Amino acid sequence: MTIEDLLQRIQTDTSAAIRFYQQHATIDLGLLRELAKDLTIPGVALFLASMPNTPSRILETLEHSGDTVVLRQLALNPNCLQRMVNSQDIPARIAAAQSRKLTPQQAQTLVKDPDVAVRVELAKNPTITASTQMKISQDPVPFVRMTLLENRKLEEEFQIGLGDDIDTIVHLAALLVPKLSDASKNIWVKESEELAQLALSRRNDLTPEHVALLAKSQHPSVMLSLLAHQQLPEVSLEGFAQRGDEPTALALLKRNDLSPALQKAIWTTHSEKEAVRMAFAAHPALCDEVGIPLAKQGNTPIRQALAENLSENLPQTRLILAQQGDNALLKILLANPKCHSNDILDTIIIRGDTVVHCHIAARQLDCCGVSDQARKLLLQSPMPAVQALAKSTSEE
Repeated sequence: MTIEDLLQRIQTDTSAAIRFYQQHATIDLGLLRELAKDLTIPGVALFLASMPNTPSRILETLEHSGDTVVLRQLALNPNCLQRMVNSQDIPARIAAAQSRKLTPQQAQTLVKDPDVAVRVELAKNPTITASTQMKISQDPVPFVRMTLLENRKLEEEFQIGLGDDIDTIVHLAALLVPKLSDASKNIWVKESEELAQLALSRRNDLTPEHVALLAKSQHPSVMLSLLAHQQLPEVSLEGFAQRGDEPTALALLKRNDLSPALQKAIWTTHSEKEAVRMAFAAHPALCDEVGIPLAKQGNTPIRQALAENLSENLPQTRLILAQQGDNALLKILLANPKCHSNDILDTIIIRGDTVVHCHIAARQLDCCGVSDQARKLLLQSPMPAVQALAKSTSEE
């Protein structure tokens, strides 16, 4: 084989050339030396770094190349690795820290490396021993400690330890890793620390027992996070209503499935807050137990929202609105299909003016069940369409 033939194979497909000569042939040393005369040719440096019989002098030259890919390949060669561990070149030591061939003794050297980038790469290396992991977990630089959490072979005791790290970022990162041990979860769900509870509340792998423990939190931020990320039992939601602040109450009121008991719990604690009252007035499952005091005490926007509310659970609230509302509110009630019962229509006819009566006629509402008093008022209207409503009732 000539140097030209070898160069052609390397430049055509470097990876294929490396695989072939690693498995099927040993290249003559003279040819390797000839090849090393121009390391700038694409693929040559990587090819030489991959050959088992490349002369040491050439390997030492490659160790100072700064080429990340070449250095990683060299770090798989035990003959090069020790020199790279002690190299003055940071890229060489980084490649050594990444090597799967790293020995415990070499790792112990790199764990004390003055360059943070080297220690960061060592922290990620899944081959490092528990002893090395322990030293990295005590590194003075928080980012190095946090990077250890990316190590797929991290010992559980160090994961738990990082969950108690003095640095807030490391502390939170340890609680948000994809595979948090049950031991860590059990420890931290029982803690009253807000940040720890907040981090855990966002996880999607909590057991119902973990969620139940977190739901006892006194921190409104944790309650809000649990509402957003977890399935919670009714008893927990009632606890949130009693312990939470106004944002917690408003978050609860965004749920369409509020039971009367939960509505009462929210109302009992937060009824004086105007935003909560307004949210209640528009809630699709609002019940009379909360609707009635809203109707009696609410301002105009709240009463209008109640009049527009389509909840199935507001018969008495709507009757109170009809009994106390002005003509504008009565017209809003008429636009609500849930307000067309006989008792509400009767009240609207008796309290409304001619314009309100015209709205009833325009909507062609059935007035057959209204009282004699209401029918007489309809007959007195100057509008034939309104009179017709009264006549149809008398015909019945």
